[in-house]
Amino acid sequence: MSDSKPYRFALLSYTTFDDDMRSSLANTQEFTLDYFSIQYEKPLLGIPSLIEQGGYEAVLLFSSFGLNMLNEVGQFVALIAKTDMDIIKALLRARKVSREVVLPLHVSESFDVASLEKLLKMKIHVPYYRGPEDIQAKVKFFYEQGLKVFLGGGYTRDAIASYDVHFFSIMPNQHSIRQAMEQAKGLAKARRKERSSKEELVAMLRIFREGVICVDAEGELIFYNDKSLELLKIYKGKENTLKKYYQQLMIFDVLDDELSREDMLISIGGEQLVVTTLPVSLHADTRGAVAFINDVHTIQTLSGKLRASRHLSGFIARSSVDDIKGITPAICRVKNMIKVYALHSSSIFIHGETGTGKEIAAQAVHNAGPRREEPFVAINCAALPDSLLESELFGYEEGAFTGAKKGGKLGVFEMAHKGTLFLDEVGDMGASAQLRLLRVLETRELTRVGGNRVIPVDIRVVSASNKSLLELADQGSFRKDLFYRIATLRLYIPPLRSRMEDTPFLLKNLFKQYKTNIGNISEHMMQALKNYTWPGNIRELLAFMESYLILLDKKNKDEALFIDLLNDWAYFGKQNTTINIQNDNKTVAVYLKKIEMDTRRKVAQEAVSQCGGNKRQAAAQLGISYNTLWRILNE
Repeated sequence: MSDSKPYRFALLSYTTFDDDMRSSLANTQEFTLDYFSIQYEKPLLGIPSLIEQGGYEAVLLFSSFGLNMLNEVGQFVALIAKTDMDIIKALLRARKVSREVVLPLHVSESFDVASLEKLLKMKIHVPYYRGPEDIQAKVKFFYEQGLKVFLGGGYTRDAIASYDVHFFSIMPNQHSIRQAMEQAKGLAKARRKERSSKEELVAMLRIFREGVICVDAEGELIFYNDKSLELLKIYKGKENTLKKYYQQLMIFDVLDDELSREDMLISIGGEQLVVTTLPVSLHADTRGAVAFINDVHTIQTLSGKLRASRHLSGFIARSSVDDIKGITPAICRVKNMIKVYALHSSSIFIHGETGTGKEIAAQAVHNAGPRREEPFVAINCAALPDSLLESELFGYEEGAFTGAKKGGKLGVFEMAHKGTLFLDEVGDMGASAQLRLLRVLETRELTRVGGNRVIPVDIRVVSASNKSLLELADQGSFRKDLFYRIATLRLYIPPLRSRMEDTPFLLKNLFKQYKTNIGNISEHMMQALKNYTWPGNIRELLAFMESYLILLDKKNKDEALFIDLLNDWAYFGKQNTTINIQNDNKTVAVYLKKIEMDTRRKVAQEAVSQCGGNKRQAAAQLGISYNTLWRILNE
């Protein structure tokens, strides 16, 4: 609904507004207002039907029951207040007839009657009522006592209709009416904003092919698709039964603590489902949750397509020893060790910081040995949830679980038969997969998930991690016996900061791509590079240099640009490092401080603590990947 369209309001009262009151509430370009008499016999005075069936965006209410209605349907009601001054005006009119009057009030109303009596020199009887029968009895009592002057609203007026008495209406003042109108506009605007946010969210959710269920903060259903009904085995027309699955889908948990639940394996009706439930914000004041549901069969199908694409590519290792650039003793030692290790089938463990080129080294090992013509299969152990990693590694038999593909599926161990299997981020492997891997390395045989057939495999396993596996073993999260199996041969890739003399060789291809010369890196610029610690190593160096070459445009070099960019690059300026160029003698003073790993770890630990131990949420808050967060925490 467009905000330019006039608001539709209803004014609900049992008291008849006079012409002056109505003229002050005349329709404008901003709103239209229709008058309705309160129907006390209807639930909540008929307000829900005005909203749901009449299409009104808010109701202005003048009634003794106003406070009760605010508690029940406050998000739709703007109350026209009954003030002390409104009562005083009615009392002054009544005093001309009698100084002893009856003022019936609802039990929710409160006025300083004693002060009014003293101020006006009147006797004011105040019977409190709850409903129609109650007020009838109270009015009758005072009438029989001889009192002939009554004040109140339409409710009291009807109660004394059969008696020969004087009645004076209590009417709202213009200020109270204007306040209620402004409140009604605010309510209508907020509802339009919420409706617009919901419509945008629903439009976005419609594009998802998995099952989707979205609810608001109260658990009321906002959106669901046919796929969700299919996965939960709910028939059309029975959508109201969705709510009974909210607990298993972790919707209530997410509404409660606003923390994500990702890639959770659950079972509903004998079917295994993978569920991710996330908190959503409809707008600043309204929140909710959305659950994405998939069956294991669908995920396995996607995994199968991924494996098929790998198979079509031939599982080729594209890097060789010659692709490891550099002439420093440290990197020459790495190349020589690769050439020696490649001749043997013993397991190799490659360790080093992120971005040092561990996968290139693994491919070089494969291409330098007798298995070079066989498959090179790589898998990132941190990329899949534990529930799926084992079937990806070892394959599964037909019927192993609900949704298992007919005929079963090969695992990467079988795909890598006769060749090399590269297990990246092996430190993130779960306990069950570790035990299976240890068994395969010991026996060179495997059993698929859900199977009992022993399958021999002839592979060389190369694994890598930027974590200390021995530290993980001491902490109990990695098996020591497995470490000694996968680390028969060990290859350490040194960080870039320890081999900065190799920089020209590492940048040669990049400079060739941008049709410039490595010679355009001056001595001062090279010194600046050496003074930076390069936590992202070669990957970070190449990214930095590419950004410099792009900004350089058609110039050969620009030392000021280079130094300024490196200052920005130094952990996004958070280390208070500067590089100054003194034009008088063309020297460069380099003040880049080394980035302390414990500072990074402290920031990461604080984020994890703030997120209640949820590392995925902490990673999202820091703007880094889940794997990077794990690396920082374990540096």
